[in-house]
Amino acid sequence: MLGNFYIEGGVPLRGEYRVKGAKNSALPVMAATVCRGAVYEVYDCPRIGDVFAMEEILRYLGAHTRWENDCIIIDSRGVNKYTVPEDLMSEMRSSVFLMGSLLARCGEAVIHRPGGCNIGSRPIDIHVSGLEQLGFEIEAEQEKIRCKGTCRGGKITLTYPSVGATENLMMAALSGKGDTIIENCATEPEISDLQGFLRTAGFQVFGAGTDTIFIKGTGRSCPGPEQMMYFILEDRIEAATYMSAVMGTGGKAVFRNVRAEIMEKVLCTFEKMGAVIRRYGNTVEIQSTKRLKSPGMVITQPYPGFPTDCQPQLMTLCTLAKGLTTIREEIFESRFTHKNELAKMGADIEICGKNAIIKGSSTLRGAEVEALDLRGGAALVIAGLMAEGSTVVRNTFHIQRGYEELEKGLRTLGGIIETKG
Repeated sequence: MLGNFYIEGGVPLRGEYRVKGAKNSALPVMAATVCRGAVYEVYDCPRIGDVFAMEEILRYLGAHTRWENDCIIIDSRGVNKYTVPEDLMSEMRSSVFLMGSLLARCGEAVIHRPGGCNIGSRPIDIHVSGLEQLGFEIEAEQEKIRCKGTCRGGKITLTYPSVGATENLMMAALSGKGDTIIENCATEPEISDLQGFLRTAGFQVFGAGTDTIFIKGTGRSCPGPEQMMYFILEDRIEAATYMSAVMGTGGKAVFRNVRAEIMEKVLCTFEKMGAVIRRYGNTVEIQSTKRLKSPGMVITQPYPGFPTDCQPQLMTLCTLAKGLTTIREEIFESRFTHKNELAKMGADIEICGKNAIIKGSSTLRGAEVEALDLRGGAALVIAGLMAEGSTVVRNTFHIQRGYEELEKGLRTLGGIIETKG
């Protein structure tokens, strides 16, 4: 999980790639295995840093885990702790999901404020407020948060359609004395995936994918299978990252195991830039042989809008796109950290508050750059593939948190990229 990427740019990417399971589905699903003790076979689970960190937390709590190829098998019957140590939580923000699943299982949870990428303030106040509205008692002491009690059910409305809060509250409400309705929910496909997992596990959850979700409270004795299997949703962000690399290098590729409908806003933006895209079944073909055009103004928004997790990759593409592009970041206030690294490669980018104004140029130059976060790091890899000459991307552990063997996948498409210590 350590090392640097060494990239030779200027080679058009061509070939075929199968998109892996979604990081943003795998993590809440893994947390959800705590809700009811059983043996879970989770297939198409990406072998990435964040998943390994969640696996370590589950083991600390008393679960047993093992891998069989792309399947992680989690036996959560032995979970006997409800406190997640600070050192484990500091590795990954998604560990906050355990607050809801531990409350459903144990009626109590002690967590610390989570870590993860340095892309700005990501408070968990929506999580805490929702739990309080459901009837849980919250005690906050500096970085430690203790939650306890039982969900009384009822109707709550989120102040913002937070993905994490929606998923956390879905799990916390499972063992409620009454039924729960959550309004103004996030509608991301990964939330529908979590609902699919919970229903397979025996819980009654309805409405995911809309802005209102209904959870039937079952107390702490929900019947369900002792052993079950579940296949994770495909990773639309990984797909968009690889597609960006193909576009930026003027290549052509076929992507399997991805449905166009869950990433339509991204694909429409790519088409606006000049890419030729074909959609059929679980396959997307993309080709870009001419210089890209500016997409104009792009604003990151909750699903189904343009995803913030694809903003850094888009910024890289726009550095060589003809014309002026404005990207407005409405989700995280510090998600332009890759701007200075792209500038080392010759990019012309100006930051004005929430806006990044990119003037497209004809070339990027290889340089030594540093990955400061997950998606920004992926954007720098794409820039290296697009650039003239050699590029070194340091701190690749950030990238490895969210992409399984990114360098190997790019090599299957003809990219010249190696990992060295």
